[in-house]
Amino acid sequence: VILDAMLPEVHGFDIAKRIRGSSRYGHIPIVMVSAVYRGWRIAQDAKQSYGVDAFLEKPFKVNELVGIVERSFQARRADVDQERMSAEAERLLKDGVAAYHAGDTTKAAELLEAGVNIDPLAYRLRFHLGLLYGKRGRVYDAIEQLERAVQIQSQHFASIKNLAILYQQAGFRNKAVEAWERALSVAPDDETKKTIKDHIVSLL
Repeated sequence: VILDAMLPEVHGFDIAKRIRGSSRYGHIPIVMVSAVYRGWRIAQDAKQSYGVDAFLEKPFKVNELVGIVERSFQARRADVDQERMSAEAERLLKDGVAAYHAGDTTKAAELLEAGVNIDPLAYRLRFHLGLLYGKRGRVYDAIEQLERAVQIQSQHFASIKNLAILYQQAGFRNKAVEAWERALSVAPDDETKKTIKDHIVSLL
């Protein structure tokens, strides 16, 4: 991954930490580039605290970047069974949803959290974990999970709709309106769109 430190929505250092914290993606080399963060101290901190393999200041020459990428691949050779990881994350999702339907929310949370640890980019795991946290009264944890689900899959109506509901419940009226407007843009049918429009008007 060639990762810019300064990104518009999620910070590059945060992305690096998420990648390194994942069983499925943690083996991927990360080369961070930046025009803002400079100097050997930042480079060392990025490597030690965020697991970055190399740090390159802008401006740089393309052949310099290519050389760093090649060295990063050689230094971080890892055999990761992607299919096994995917299957395990899917199993944890299925078992977590089943535990929830059986009424065991503690076990459901453990299973879904384990799935997110394996595959932090699986939006369905984050969606179901967000719903579960919401049901258990952990509103802010639920919002975080649903925000992550929407970051991963921006067109997932159910994630956006439930996020809007949670923001509204937490008293964030303006943020709720914003989320309802996003839900409106991906609503599955005209009847749902009309219901959302009416709801937005009532909030305003």
